[in-house]
Amino acid sequence: MAGRPKLRAYGLNLLGSLVGVVLMLLASWLWTPPLAWFALCFLGILMFLVRRPSSLLAGVSFAMLGAIVLIWPVNPLWNRVYSPYQLLEIGQSEDTGLMLIRAAGHYYQRVYDLSAPDLDPQLRKVRDYYDFPYKARPAAAAVAVVGAGTGNDVAAARRSGAGSIDAIEIDPAILMAGKANHPEKPYSDPRVHAIVNDARSFLRSTDRQYDMVVYGLLDSHTLLSHASSVRLDSFVYTVEGLREARARLKDDGLMSLSFSVINAPLGRKIYLMMQQAFDGRPPVCVTAGYDGAVIFMESNDKNWTLSPRFLEQTGFEESTAYYADSRVLADVSTDDWPFFYMPRRVYPLSYFLVMIQILVLSTIVVRNFVAERPRFDHLSFFFLGAGFMLVETKGITELGLTFGNTWQVIGVVIAGILVMAFLGNWVVQWLGVRRPLVPYVFLCASLAAGWAIARAGGFASTPLGRFETTVLLTCPLFFSGIVFSTLISTKGDVSEIMAINLLGAVCGALFENNSMYFGFRSLYLIALVFYVLAFLSDFGLLQRISVRRVVQDQSGRQRVHGGDVAVVRRPV
Repeated sequence: MAGRPKLRAYGLNLLGSLVGVVLMLLASWLWTPPLAWFALCFLGILMFLVRRPSSLLAGVSFAMLGAIVLIWPVNPLWNRVYSPYQLLEIGQSEDTGLMLIRAAGHYYQRVYDLSAPDLDPQLRKVRDYYDFPYKARPAAAAVAVVGAGTGNDVAAARRSGAGSIDAIEIDPAILMAGKANHPEKPYSDPRVHAIVNDARSFLRSTDRQYDMVVYGLLDSHTLLSHASSVRLDSFVYTVEGLREARARLKDDGLMSLSFSVINAPLGRKIYLMMQQAFDGRPPVCVTAGYDGAVIFMESNDKNWTLSPRFLEQTGFEESTAYYADSRVLADVSTDDWPFFYMPRRVYPLSYFLVMIQILVLSTIVVRNFVAERPRFDHLSFFFLGAGFMLVETKGITELGLTFGNTWQVIGVVIAGILVMAFLGNWVVQWLGVRRPLVPYVFLCASLAAGWAIARAGGFASTPLGRFETTVLLTCPLFFSGIVFSTLISTKGDVSEIMAINLLGAVCGALFENNSMYFGFRSLYLIALVFYVLAFLSDFGLLQRISVRRVVQDQSGRQRVHGGDVAVVRRPV
């Protein structure tokens, strides 16, 4: 970058990032394995070694070794499928001989053939679990299955005689595996409409009304726990998400939510969320005894109850009183705080320790790339990097919630963020902007507006509301791009600037974890603080209040230097 004009070099850097995102989308669309991803990276690195034959030979050798490691089969008996979301391993269950799916090396889903009239006791218990919601609310004509997976819940809806079944599954690889390998062939039925989409997005946008909305065991195997950075299904399990699902129910419609409850606070959390979604009416809770599943049920019909006789016939246990116990403490998940696997809103101290370690290591790495000590007038780039990362995270989260958390949406959102930064760079070159005061004002104003609107509940889920959300979330990124490009054109060495900016981005990524306690709206305020600090440091206000050094001139007077000012002290 140092060999070109700064703004042009930074613009090319942004275009390179945009090309990388496009390649990522293409690789995801083709369901490519890690070998394809790493091969592109290896090729890019080897291009820098073309003029050094000895280094090129070593690089090619290690690239080939890495490729062999990546393609070596862990277990030849399992078929490995790299969906856009996760690694799926498809094999056979030792118990039934039918398809079994592992995700990230752990049990995820299995299929059953429950169509036979005579089943052994174990399979009969499994069938009773899947058929339970449809017997609790018989004669359901229209059913929506959330998290349809390989098709067990869909097959149960078919057995109940449902006339129309919308099967919603976000992962196309899982849906394809169910279509090909489920023994009951539920997806071949013309009554079943397979929908590859984020469940929250579909329920928000559809105008259909259902007799039943059935949540299958959607990621209830702790694969996306609070220790993970992936939040694909967290917005499905929020109070607002359940309210949107309830809005799709008919006047006598029933919602059934099944989950493998691993502890009492998590079950209490679901209980409270269902209670809030249904205007304070508590759900009926039933422990099914299959995969640790607990079924939470509530109806739009205020007179609906679960017959004790029916419950006795199934052999399941009602556990409503257990999860209604107020002594079990739990905080409900909301769109602002969607951390479903955290029963309580507590600050993650373990994260804090890791954050310190990452920041120290990042500082050491950056120091190796900077020939001189960071200068005070480069501090603004640190704060800009931290603020941009926070705004980017907020934008990805909010736009994913607005348009759906599918891999396509997230990829387009990231590409859009880079486009906004590039447009900011282009505006600075086109208009010749040299002072960032006005962009700073618009940047802080857009962040304050975003926080206020988010606190008020955001825009409506209409086409106009989605457009307004997009504009609101992308404006700070545009103005931030103008500020950064303006400063990079007037200050210092580009390598030092990019190094301190990347270190700030790491810091901002670490501060993003504060959302696990304060919620996502807090990212607006934290980013605003970082941008205000960038403004103060850029205009020398922080430098002026700092005492840099004290010198004594020949007349015996001391001069205290603090940036642009010097305080003169006469000797007594």
